[in-house]
Amino acid sequence: MGYEAEVSVHGDTNAGSSLGEDVYWQLRREIVRGELRPNQPLAEIEIAERLNVSRTPVRESMQRLAADGLVISRRRRWLVYEHSKKEIEEIYEMRLALEGYAARLASQRITDAEAEKLTRLGESAAAGQLAERVEHNEIFHNQLIAVAGNERLASTLAHNRNFAFNRQVASLYTPDDLAVSQAQHSRLVEAVLARDGDAAERTAREHIQSALAIIIARLP
Repeated sequence: MGYEAEVSVHGDTNAGSSLGEDVYWQLRREIVRGELRPNQPLAEIEIAERLNVSRTPVRESMQRLAADGLVISRRRRWLVYEHSKKEIEEIYEMRLALEGYAARLASQRITDAEAEKLTRLGESAAAGQLAERVEHNEIFHNQLIAVAGNERLASTLAHNRNFAFNRQVASLYTPDDLAVSQAQHSRLVEAVLARDGDAAERTAREHIQSALAIIIARLP
């Protein structure tokens, strides 16, 4: 999923979005997805060369990512921040509140076109390689949040999604865990399509709580 898909979630849909904004969201996505691993060094010049930009937008992005709590400066070099289990728990508690309510709003506001798209995403299996599982999960949750139709809520969720279902987390899931997660996606879609706000919010919270339980139990 490229930058175009990401802007629908963080709310920056202006065609004239600055290069610095593009770089920031690209790096942020790579960190949250786990493509850039905890404690991995981040050299500005290497990132600039990889993204084909000057060092200025990279440097500005690093400052923003530091303010987000996603990178840290140590001995004059940037590192991807490693969240503690306590911090991860707090992030997921925020998701429980915000994404649960987003599911409720989605059940009230979903259109026929959105219903068809959400149904397809809910039916597709999150199997395959780790990267495919992560992308499928991200697309599904982003679509659900978009259906809620609240740009401020979507922006808040995007900016606070500092730790999500990334490659490191996906590797913790057993086949049975993946089956449970897929079933929860399906039940969540069913609740939203039935316009049952109580069931939608409850299922969304159950889904996020299950993910948190796996992370806390198995993440080193």
